[in-house]
Amino acid sequence: MTNHTGKQASASAPHKEVSAFRWFFGQVFVLLRRHGGAIMMWLALGYIAHAVSQAFIAYAGQSSYADLSVRLLANVSVVWELSLTLSGISVTLYVRERGLHRNTRQRLTARITELELRIDPQRTSSQLTPRGETRKGDE
Repeated sequence: MTNHTGKQASASAPHKEVSAFRWFFGQVFVLLRRHGGAIMMWLALGYIAHAVSQAFIAYAGQSSYADLSVRLLANVSVVWELSLTLSGISVTLYVRERGLHRNTRQRLTARITELELRIDPQRTSSQLTPRGETRKGDE
């Protein structure tokens, strides 16, 4: 086997392979870098909800106009707050990824259409929008 310089490649040359540990944490950091802003926003909202519930707990037992709301919000548990925060993060990431995929389809549509017509000029269109959605009349 020859390499790009035309020399014979040695059969015993080790292939550089990334360990599963490095690959996993590399992927985690890629996701954190890509979605870090949304994650931080939802974590901040979860913390604010927790801080507000703690403030209402401090006023629990005192009579005021906000007595009903204090009783309701004082029973908010950390598990409930975390589940709402994680649900919000999940929904935000889904919506963001869906938008990124649609933008990528829109960016690549012109090139793909040109290549398809180069192969078969008689090809008919699927009538999809450039973002890959169905037409209004087809829904």
